[in-house]
Amino acid sequence: MHSKALVCGAVVLILSACSSDSSSNDPGTGGDASTNDNSNSNSNPGNAAPDDGLLPSDSIWRTKSEWYRPIDDAPVAEHSSEMIDALERWGTSGRFQIDFSFNVLEATNPTPVTFPQDDEADNVPVPVPAKGYIEGDYDYGECPQGEDCHMLILDTPAKKLYEIYEAHKDGANWSGFVAMWQLDKVYPRHNRGQGCTSADAAGLPIVPGLIGYRETKKGTISHALRFIIRNDYIRGEEGNKNFPNVAYPASHGSTAGASANGIPYGGRLRLKSTVLDDPRITSPGAKAVVQALHKYGMILADGGNLPLVAESVRVHKDSDPSATWDGILSPQDLIWIQPSDFEVIGIPKDVPGGAPGWYSAKAEYEGQLKKPLGCNVAVQP
Repeated sequence: MHSKALVCGAVVLILSACSSDSSSNDPGTGGDASTNDNSNSNSNPGNAAPDDGLLPSDSIWRTKSEWYRPIDDAPVAEHSSEMIDALERWGTSGRFQIDFSFNVLEATNPTPVTFPQDDEADNVPVPVPAKGYIEGDYDYGECPQGEDCHMLILDTPAKKLYEIYEAHKDGANWSGFVAMWQLDKVYPRHNRGQGCTSADAAGLPIVPGLIGYRETKKGTISHALRFIIRNDYIRGEEGNKNFPNVAYPASHGSTAGASANGIPYGGRLRLKSTVLDDPRITSPGAKAVVQALHKYGMILADGGNLPLVAESVRVHKDSDPSATWDGILSPQDLIWIQPSDFEVIGIPKDVPGGAPGWYSAKAEYEGQLKKPLGCNVAVQP
């Protein structure tokens, strides 16, 4: 859900993650296949060999962003149980499912595209590759109006990430909201600006929190994951733009949250160690995901139905027709995991590498929460 929306599912703002749990047997097509019921530090930036992560191996984000901060030893928030108890179920089905709908494009032989200006957007040319896909594996111009239609583009040589919300192509014209992230920049606690939107409700980038195909195939996910829950379980008072429901590392939220004690945008959950050896974890991808959920956790980024989001295999199939998620990870591999298998950790006192410590006592955790809306700081660049 785009962060300016008041409610998930508004007529023109329907996220694939907010959709019903329709079933599909192919995880590479974005379906959920419902059933019956050690940090990668860049110690040698600039000379590091490419790895299988979604972000470039020499990105400063590897050591200076929350996505890569290990939290396996972080203190649990004093009122973690209250927030977890308020999360009654995952989505409408209650299953901890994985959506496979996001494509990460590389800006190869791109055409610079200018999108319409927006007061909170980054009004910069976007290097759109000649061929690519929008969220849901749609070709350019085919994503239906009313869906989120995220387009994600990495410009690795320029160390930039472009994330477009509601990307639509009509002939030679494009529309959509652009959030540009600089991968060689250490962002402050307020990201692109406290209260300023991005292509995700929490004001965070999307790509760093996806379950990447190559990294999962390799067997190690060395970053936190982006997760989604229903709006009625997100901290907030529906329609109240002054109800504080944003926790660092998030910098934005929405007024769709409707739970007095729920998890705030940016709230970070850690999978309990007691789950790591569960015999139901059988696929190699599931093993990589649960290890990441324990060591790096997952960060609440948006409202919707399907908790986790993996990279579509569509881009990879273009260069290697044999590319598939089959045998690696499927949408239903972890459906048995419950909210009670997680705990909410405290809020870091500074960005990675800054002052140590955590706001974990209930009073100080709650005191760190910010209003969901209100872009008072000019966004970059």
